[in-house]
Amino acid sequence: MRVAQVSQAVQSQLLAKARRVREPKGAVLFRRDEPAFGIFLVRKGSISLRLECDKGKVLLDRTAKRNSIVGLPATLAGERYSLSAVTLEESQLAFVDRLALIELIKDDPSIGLELMRTLGDEVIQMRAMLASAPPAATATPQSCSAANVRKRVRGVVLRRTNPMTSVRRQA
Repeated sequence: MRVAQVSQAVQSQLLAKARRVREPKGAVLFRRDEPAFGIFLVRKGSISLRLECDKGKVLLDRTAKRNSIVGLPATLAGERYSLSAVTLEESQLAFVDRLALIELIKDDPSIGLELMRTLGDEVIQMRAMLASAPPAATATPQSCSAANVRKRVRGVVLRRTNPMTSVRRQA
């Protein structure tokens, strides 16, 4: 499954608002459940995006490479990061804080449309991955069972794609 990527034109606009960052191997960019503070555009290097259960078992591990955007869903939603991000090698990144990203979208709505398309692609990929996931074959801790993970991810995906969720939040 690929990590979010956007067109060269949007990358250029993000880079204009970004702060360049160089991180060594093993640097933690953000941890799961931390409030989202911005996105990282990978310019060089690679980032591990991991979802681990309470027992430390890795449930999902994706690698973000050059031109990938890391932290986009949580940053746009103003929520907490759902994954942890750690550099796999020395990496050159461009960081855009949440407020600058929101301003950029307000100034040029076409950026928002492209980011929505990117998020839609991720939802489709995640649903395909869940549909093909084998059922839990062995007894595992409740929080790490494949069925429980599928149920939790479905709940998150449905909340994110249900337009009534945002209406309830505003009420």
